[in-house]
Amino acid sequence: MRHVRLLRCRRVRVLWLSMTLSVLGDRLYALAAMWVVYDATGSSSLMGLVAAVESVPYVVVGGAGSVVAWFSCWRSLAWVDAVRALVAAALPLLWSPDPAGLTLLLVMVLLLGTLSAVFDPNLGALIPQLVSPAEVEQVSSLFDLTARIAAAAGQGSVGALLLLVSEIHLFAIDGFTFAVSALALHWLARQRVTGSARGAGAHTETDAGAGGGVSAGAGVGSRGAHGLRALEGLLRAARAASPRRLLRSLRRVRLLLRPVPVLPPLGHRPRPGHRPGRRPGPGHRPRSGARVLAVRAWPLLRAHPRIGVAVVLHGAALFAGAVSTVGLPPMLVTRFGQGVAGYGLALAATAAGGLVGNLLTGHLPRRGPWLRTYCLAWVVSGLSLAGLGVAGSLVLVVLLCASSGLLLPVAAVTLRARLSRFGPAQRLRLLTVDQTVSRTAATAGHLVLPFAVDAAPAHSFVVAGLLLSALAAAGWWAGARTASPAGEP
Repeated sequence: MRHVRLLRCRRVRVLWLSMTLSVLGDRLYALAAMWVVYDATGSSSLMGLVAAVESVPYVVVGGAGSVVAWFSCWRSLAWVDAVRALVAAALPLLWSPDPAGLTLLLVMVLLLGTLSAVFDPNLGALIPQLVSPAEVEQVSSLFDLTARIAAAAGQGSVGALLLLVSEIHLFAIDGFTFAVSALALHWLARQRVTGSARGAGAHTETDAGAGGGVSAGAGVGSRGAHGLRALEGLLRAARAASPRRLLRSLRRVRLLLRPVPVLPPLGHRPRPGHRPGRRPGPGHRPRSGARVLAVRAWPLLRAHPRIGVAVVLHGAALFAGAVSTVGLPPMLVTRFGQGVAGYGLALAATAAGGLVGNLLTGHLPRRGPWLRTYCLAWVVSGLSLAGLGVAGSLVLVVLLCASSGLLLPVAAVTLRARLSRFGPAQRLRLLTVDQTVSRTAATAGHLVLPFAVDAAPAHSFVVAGLLLSALAAAGWWAGARTASPAGEP
């Protein structure tokens, strides 16, 4: 299996295990936040407020590309996770079931959401560095598996954990998972070599982060050979005690070991008055080779319109999918007389479909344009969503949930693998834009669609599903009529 072959690489294995644990902790944290608020207040509207507060930073931070790019290395992400661990672990100690405690919870949720909004796109942009270019799609599928495992394990483990600890202590468990992730990221920051498990495409870096403004390791071939000869000349001059020869050798070594500038990423525009080769001013903070330059989003999307179509479609899918989140429980109660058991069965079917879909996505060969596969997955997913509105039995509901879960990793891995083929700066910016659009659409769906579900539950599923299928078909048509840019990977 390709996943097993990738996990033979120690760096991939350490990061994947730590991220799986961290994502599972996030699932517990999300459930804990909702349950703690409902237990203290009995208000469903305040539960929705917590969800909105957690999503707001993703929308705000997504527009600040330079802020996100500042954390684009393993070491910076390790510090972000360390702070997240402290915040999550401190919450059970400071919590109290009163207005002051609720305010504190909202502040902590806002802070954790802000840190996650910085962390998530940077992690997605750094993961492709662990493997060779030929294995980017496989490693994207492998790390998508963390969400599928967390969805399946989180539903089953939370009930057992709540028999041992209270809801508020789930935050402490989440803090522990963040601490494990921080240690793993710090270990990765100390690694000097990146590459696949078989060593294909391995290369050295000044830090184990993404290549940025300068690269001290560029041009290792003939330039490195000349540098070694210059060093040998320096040693001979020192032994001969010749000041003139020593000075000449020192000049050659300084010239040959000077870092080589890398071409700026697509969409990068120099500041007015900036001249290449000039020393930066006193207020400029130099960036190490572990960080990437911030790239403007709009020129990048205009240069790659198919990526823009996929990002917009992703947001539309999450907007339409919100009808299932808020509408499935009341539909199961009113139409089939099912309670928590029926809802848990539907969630388990979705999670199981996601696991199977991930395993299939990582092993099936790619044929045809990537956007066609991506749009087709959302077309069928929309039809499954519409089918829930007219399903006549619980068995059919479970089958439709399983088919919807089966298609989610197909779409997710296809888009993530395509974005991972861009350069570090472009990849980070596109992942940030995708995260911002999807979070904004999902939040809007959770705020708007409950009113439609209350008015007409079955019709809401049908309209949302058919709308998603129509938009996916339109994206397929638009992508087919758009010429592929010459520089698109």
